[in-house]
Amino acid sequence: MVLSGDGYSVSSAANGSEALRLVAQGLQPDLLIMDFNLGEEMNGAEATEQLQRALGYTPPVILLTGDPSNAELPWITEMPVWLARKPMSPRLLLAAVPCLVQLSRSTRPLINASTR
Repeated sequence: MVLSGDGYSVSSAANGSEALRLVAQGLQPDLLIMDFNLGEEMNGAEATEQLQRALGYTPPVILLTGDPSNAELPWITEMPVWLARKPMSPRLLLAAVPCLVQLSRSTRPLINASTR
């Protein structure tokens, strides 16, 4: 709601499998905001790695967790991964998103070209 209210186009998924389906249907996000504990067969870091493979590029990631000491970071990434404690301040989120989206959009052609 915070991001939509600030004019961002937002897609949401209940779990990693649903997010992978959205990507298979053509979704190309500039940023991933993931909960670490998804309550399914894969955690947020594993889902992020699979999403990055499916997308063919690596958007920045904000990985949210209630216990940062237990969270692992995704390994497949060429972009920033922020580990943030829940709940994340809406003001902090709104301050971070424009920079991360700009970074994603400006480097995606470079990253795609280097992987060919």
